[in-house]
Parts: sequence; structure tokens; C-alpha cells
Amino acid sequence: MNARADSAAELTALRLRLRENGYCPVPVSGPHVNVKAAGKRPLMSNWQQRCLGADQGVIERWSRSYAMCTNTGLLCGELVGIDIDVLDPDLASNLTRRALTHLGSTPLLRIGRAPKTLLCYRVKLPVEKVQTPEFRFGENRARVEILATGQQFVAFGVHPETHAPYQWTEASPVDVPFDELPIVDHGLLRTFVNDAAAILRLAGGMTATDVRTRGREQQRHERAGRRAAGMRLGTPPDPATVADALDHLPNNFDYDGWVRIGFALYDALGEAGRDLWERWSARSHRNDTDLTAAKWSTFAAGRQVTVGTLFWHAAEHGWRRPSARERASQAISNAASATEQHRRTIRLGGGDLPAVVAAAEQALIDSEIGIYQRGNLIVRPAAAPVIIADGRSVPAMRLVSVRTPHMADLMTRVARWERFDLRSKEWAPIDCPQRVAETYLAREGEWRVPVLAGIVNCPVLRRDGSLLQTPGYDSATGLLFEPQGVTFSPIPEQPDRAAAVDGLAELRALLASFPFVTDADRSVALSAILTAITRRSLPTAPMHAFSAPAAGSGKSLLVDIASAIMDGRRAAVMAAGKTEEEAEKRLGAALLAGDAIISIDNVERPLGGELFCQSLTQPSLKVRVLGMSRLADVPCNAAMFATGNNLVLLGDMTRRTLLCSLDAGVERPETRAFETDPVEMVLADRGRYVEAALTILRAFHLAGRPQQTAPLGSFVDWSRWVRGALIWLGEADPCESMDKVRSADPRLESLTAVVTQWEEVIGSERVSVKHVIDRAIELEEASLGDGLYAARKPRPYKHPEFREALLAVAGEGGAISSRRLGRWLASNQNRLVGCYKIVADGIVEGITRWRLHRA
Repeated sequence: MNARADSAAELTALRLRLRENGYCPVPVSGPHVNVKAAGKRPLMSNWQQRCLGADQGVIERWSRSYAMCTNTGLLCGELVGIDIDVLDPDLASNLTRRALTHLGSTPLLRIGRAPKTLLCYRVKLPVEKVQTPEFRFGENRARVEILATGQQFVAFGVHPETHAPYQWTEASPVDVPFDELPIVDHGLLRTFVNDAAAILRLAGGMTATDVRTRGREQQRHERAGRRAAGMRLGTPPDPATVADALDHLPNNFDYDGWVRIGFALYDALGEAGRDLWERWSARSHRNDTDLTAAKWSTFAAGRQVTVGTLFWHAAEHGWRRPSARERASQAISNAASATEQHRRTIRLGGGDLPAVVAAAEQALIDSEIGIYQRGNLIVRPAAAPVIIADGRSVPAMRLVSVRTPHMADLMTRVARWERFDLRSKEWAPIDCPQRVAETYLAREGEWRVPVLAGIVNCPVLRRDGSLLQTPGYDSATGLLFEPQGVTFSPIPEQPDRAAAVDGLAELRALLASFPFVTDADRSVALSAILTAITRRSLPTAPMHAFSAPAAGSGKSLLVDIASAIMDGRRAAVMAAGKTEEEAEKRLGAALLAGDAIISIDNVERPLGGELFCQSLTQPSLKVRVLGMSRLADVPCNAAMFATGNNLVLLGDMTRRTLLCSLDAGVERPETRAFETDPVEMVLADRGRYVEAALTILRAFHLAGRPQQTAPLGSFVDWSRWVRGALIWLGEADPCESMDKVRSADPRLESLTAVVTQWEEVIGSERVSVKHVIDRAIELEEASLGDGLYAARKPRPYKHPEFREALLAVAGEGGAISSRRLGRWLASNQNRLVGCYKIVADGIVEGITRWRLHRA
């Protein structure tokens, strides 16, 4: 249907007809007018308000007052336009079909510049516009937008680019009254836009952020490739090394990847690389010899792809430069022979046990066999299976306590042990005696092996802000950096705030699909990532807890993201157990094992307890070693997490925990599909996210760590690092979440109930525990009207709410226990609730008196 009016009279008639049909017409500049966006732009000032209430007289004057406005638009608000601004015919058709399927059919479908399409619907209440990011497809741009409040779209007139009339495929707004348009829900509109963004991305579209990310990714790959080849920047590569790397590279790339290898090869060897290019290309069953030969000459133009890219791809497929392989092979051979040749000899004789034990320890130190002291234990790193949230078992580095038999075994490996044989009159080889191992393990406080604070699997920051990037034991921190075969790019030493902002954007992209209730909740999730990666260098840090009304909202996934960045795997989980004692045993075992992340998953009861509280605010703890009647001193430097549906925290845990609330707003959140798997994104390019997190913290440190808020009590260092960095970058204060944690504390609720009822029943009177109980269980007086049966009839309590409040805190067998109430009052005295607190007010005849004091 032609959507054009050729004369002023026809134009006025068209606009009046649109008004009669319930639309708000808008005069829009014609394509011939010399203004920006001619053909699509209204020339009237404040047109949104003036067009909304335009009556017949106003509309009739438009043809004279705005004669240059020969196009006509429709005002959006309750009318919405689904603008599919896509030039690829197949992609535009796919998105149009998706809109009709998802939102329902509509009689109004407009085409301006085909295949771009606009579909019309109405909403019950005006909505704000929603749109996808702008995606790039080569020179073209694509976007899907919901035109809504404050916007308009051209419905009739001439398109400024095609110079042809706008077309309505079936009917137009002249034929279809506004009230007959199908109604759509705002939530469906948002869902469609999210789907459209996913379709555009899957089709190969890239946002500006994607382009910048690819550029940074390319630079990282170039740097890593040069390191793998042992190249310095600006130094030409050895042709033999290039050929060796190319031989390790399978030709299974797509066209773009194939071309990038060509550019990298030309960068390395110039024209001399042609034979290698043709030989490598011939490995593919898709090779076209004519195209391969012709393509080579185009690489001379050059681009931002260097030989580092070739080396990076080769290293990803297991390549190591020949000299490095030779050195590694030689090192293994040398180590094997050195172990035997350089073992010290320890000879046993009477009365020399102290010297023997000292010599055995020196042999352990010299061998660098991997024995450390941790608190009052000797430990060694070992690979052990751990259970993650989905029930699968994955390997992880943990600390194992060295027992006597194993210590004897280790000492036998690192030294040659001999005892004098009286029969042969010669020194004979023996195993290390058990008593030597026992004596050494008993020498707490005298060990000289390195002190181990923990294991890290990625670069981290030291407490002084310097970077720990070299694998191995770091004596400055006591940390063992064991990358487990992963190569990390060097972390920038001098990042600025702009780099920190980019790093934050990388981390926020991982969290884009999570239904955070507030900005502070998202900030808690970001804090969880930063805390995990720097926890080994902080004396204390709060717990990060994740709660949602229903399962499947993404709570455990958020913990997995932090774990994947820090540890390279999903988080190992532990259950809270049915009792506080059971939970504390499991927590103690995790601390003994040196876990970097402790995740208490799917908590179903209020979480609290002394050991949990102490593990968050004490640098070290004494925990019982399972199976032994001894306590071990262990550092408390694990990042602690908890997840649960409507998670509740008890007592002092409320001031030690940051709570992230999620709410998907659907009945079954577990059926939602995330556009991407953030954990898989991390595992696919872990170094990228490690660099992002450390760049944030390092840049904040170099900026002087400016403090915008008072530090959080018990967590001063954490506040000055993690919390401060997030606020510095414009994120919400993660500590804002602590108010809702405290308000949901059952113990605080119980205390509030007691104080409220105490004030009403007892007031400021000075009383004993017995008097408090007597007042709570006092009965109503019998009524005279009850006659002879008054004594038999049960009388109600005079203060039932006070009695219930005391039963909640000191109940025992259905009665209020004076012993429990006394202990409860002692543990809660001087705690301010509102403007009141319960205080001890002296002792009379050996009995404590209590009073409600107004602060």
C-alpha cells in the first residue's frame, strides 16, 4: 500500500483520519529539506507534547505552519513500533518471523528501505524504549529497537534514501483503528529484544565493545605467542622456528583464520614464506591451489597481525620451540641423575639423634621436594578430587598433612641412609628410621622448611600492591604459585583508571544475564570476584552470600565464576550439615586442606556459629584434625561463600557477610536459558579475566587507594582494597547489602521482641530474672461472673506476647528456663535495639538485677 499524500489538502485529510482512528499524527520534515535527518525528523519544537493533544484545528494549521513537513509520523507511547533495522534480507526475515511468533501477528507492517521492517503493536501503559546494541556486519550496522515514549516513526511520505513512498504490506493505520491493534506485554518486548541481540550476535555481528575486546585479545595473543617463541619485540624470528611452529598447526581454520595465518607468516618471512604457505594450505581438504597462490600476494599489504599470532596458535596445540624442548628434556635427565649423585649421606650412630634429624631436614630443603610448614603441621601440595555444585568430581590442588610413614619415605628419597654393620665392618644402606621422622614432626617451632600461607593457581597481588607472577614459592608472601600448566600473559605493571574501567567492563559482561535486585547486589558479585583473587593477601575478608526466592536463579553460578577465575575450575562445595557442630567440622577440614575458596552450597537452615565467625575475622585458627586428638594452627585466608534460597544468617554473621539478592521474577527460574555460559567464557580465556581483576586492583593501588567511606570494622584491609576499588570505579557500595542481612537476623528479631515487650510490661523497673519470668507468666484475674467454676476454668496469660518472646530465647520443655534466660541476658546486654538496651544494674544478695535503659 502506497503511504504518500501528494497535496496539502490530502496531507491534512490523512492526518485527520489518523486522529479519528486513535493515533497521534506528527508532522515530519520531507526528504528534500536541508536539515539533519531530513525525512525522519520533526521540525516542531516540543512536538511530543504538542502532538499528543492536537485537535482538528491544530492539525489543519500544520499544512501552513509546517509546510516543509510533507512526511507524517505517528507518536509512540501506548503505540509501539518494533523497528528491525537490518539490511541483510535473510537476517531481517528471521527477526521478523521471530517477532510475529513471540509477540503475535499484527495487521500493520511497514517497509521503508527494504528489507528493514517495522511492526506496530499497542501496550496498556506507555513504556520506555528498549533496544539491542548496534551490531557491525562489515560496513553495515544492524539494530532492533522498540520505539516507545518520546519517539515517533514515519508512517506516510517518502523515504529519504530510496526516494520512494513508505509501504504498508497489508493494511495501514488509515484502515486499522488504534484500538484494534494487538496488545503486547512489556516483559515480552524485553524478551524479544534479548532474543534479537542473541540472533544478531550468532549471525556474526559485533558490537563496539566486541571489536575493542577482540583488539585487546589479539594483543594478548601476540604477546603470548612471542613469549612462547622466545622472541623479543622488534627481533626477527628464526625461519626454522617459524617452520617448526607451522608444522604443529593443523589447517582446520575457517576462511578468516586461514587468512590471519597467512598475514602472520608473511610478517615473519616475507616472500620467502610462500612455499611454507602453499605446503601448509595443501593439508586442508578444502584447499584451492589457485586461490592459495593468488591470496599470498595480498598479504604484502600488511595488517595488525604478526608472527606472534602464528606462535600463539601453535602453542595452543602443544608446540614448544625446539630449544625449549631440548632444554626441558635435558633438565629431566639431569634431575634424574642428580637425585642419586647429590643425595647427602646420613650415618646413624648412638647419641646423635639431634644432628641426624637436622641433617635430614637440610636434605629435604636442598632437594626442593615440596615440603612446607603451615601452623603446627608439616604439609605438602597434592592433587585430590573435589566435588563441585553439579555433583561431578574434579581434580584440585590441596594441602595434605605429612604423617610419620610418609615423612620417613620422603627422607629416604632425599638422603642416603647408612648404619655401621659390625659383621661386615662396613657402612650398610638402610631406610630412614621411623623415630627420626617422628622426632622431626614433633619439632614444632624449630622447623626450617619454608612457611606456606597457601597455594594460588594464577597471578595475585601481594599486600604491598606488587604483582606475584613468577611460578614457584614466593618467600615474601609464603604463597606457592602453581599455574598447573596454564601460561598467563604478563599483568600490566602501570595500569591507569581507564584500564581499570575496561577491566571492570570485562567482569560486568560476565554478570550481564543475572537478575540482580539492586546495583548493590551486582556490586557484591563483583566484590566476590575481586575478593577471591586477592584473599590470600588479605588478613580478613567478609563472607559473600547469594540468596534468591527460588532455585535456579544463578546463585551457585556466581560462585563458580569467582572460582573459575581464581582456581581455574568450578567451586568445590560443602553442605552446611544438619547441626552447627557438623558444619564446623567440615569448615575445619577445608581450612586444613588450604582451599582457596570455601563454598557452602544450598544452605537450608540459619547459618552461623563461632567457628564461621572467627574464620572471617581472625588471621588464623586452631581447628581439630580429623581422626587425631590434636588441634592444628591454620591460616584463615580462604574466600568464603554461601548460597541458599531465602538464606538466613544468624547473630554476628550478619555483620560479617555481604548478601547478593537475585530474583528472576518468574515461577520457574531454572528453565531460563542464559545467552552464554559465563563459567565457560572464563575457562576458555581465563587469563583475560585474571588480568581484568588484577588491573582493577593494581590501578586503584597506583592511584593511592583513595578512600570514599569509613572502613568496615574487622575488615579494614579488605575495605581499602576491594570495596574502595569498586566505589572508585562508580559501582555501588557492596556494604549496602548488610542492612538487609541484619534486618533478617532471627536473633535480632527475638531480641527486638523481648525489648519491645519488656518496655511495655516492666518498663524501666530494676528486676531479677525470676521477676521477669513471673511477670511473663502472670495470669489474668478470675471473673466474678464465672461463679463456682471460676477456679476450674483456665485463665489466659496477662502478657502472652511477652511470654512468647521469652520462650523463643529461653524456652525449655514448654516453660521459660531461668538458667537460659540469665545466660541470654548476659550475652545480649548493652546491645542497642532502637533506642533501648538491656543492662546489668548491680547485684543484690548475689543475684544480678536487670533494667531496660533508654539510650
